[in-house]
Amino acid sequence: MMIAPVIFALLLGAFIFVILPHAGIARRTLSVGIFLALITVVYVGASELLGRPKPLTLEWRDTAKAQVVGAVPVENQAIYVWLTTPGSTEPRFYVLPWSQQAAQQLQDAMGKAEADGTGVEMKMKGTDAGLDTREPMFYASPQPALPTKDYQSGVSPLVYTQPGRTADGTL
Repeated sequence: MMIAPVIFALLLGAFIFVILPHAGIARRTLSVGIFLALITVVYVGASELLGRPKPLTLEWRDTAKAQVVGAVPVENQAIYVWLTTPGSTEPRFYVLPWSQQAAQQLQDAMGKAEADGTGVEMKMKGTDAGLDTREPMFYASPQPALPTKDYQSGVSPLVYTQPGRTADGTL
């Protein structure tokens, strides 16, 4: 449920009836009509915006990088990306202005991530990148580190001895 339009409508309705308690019937009718029109505009406008991508320049969350869930570059128009930011499990839909360099980085990162079996990450511009444009915007996630080996447990490691040789390596 959209809580913001409901709160807006209630506050606006309370404002109208507090400000105009002694107004004439025409003024009250006009204020109720404007109130209903605003509720309709807010409800329809909010539901229309639910499926639209947000321009990345309007992002207010402080995130240095995000996981790319999906991307669709539309040549000479825009790059549409689904991103999952750290601390959030739900992906968000963003639109980036078209850039040949960014589209090429995205394609290269997707190819490398598929070959390595990892994902694609995106470095958010404007958070800590500054004016340095040499850093790639899209890159393949590094492979996860192997589990640490416990040499202190007292268990001797498994040593392979080639058939026909002794444990010390002689024939």
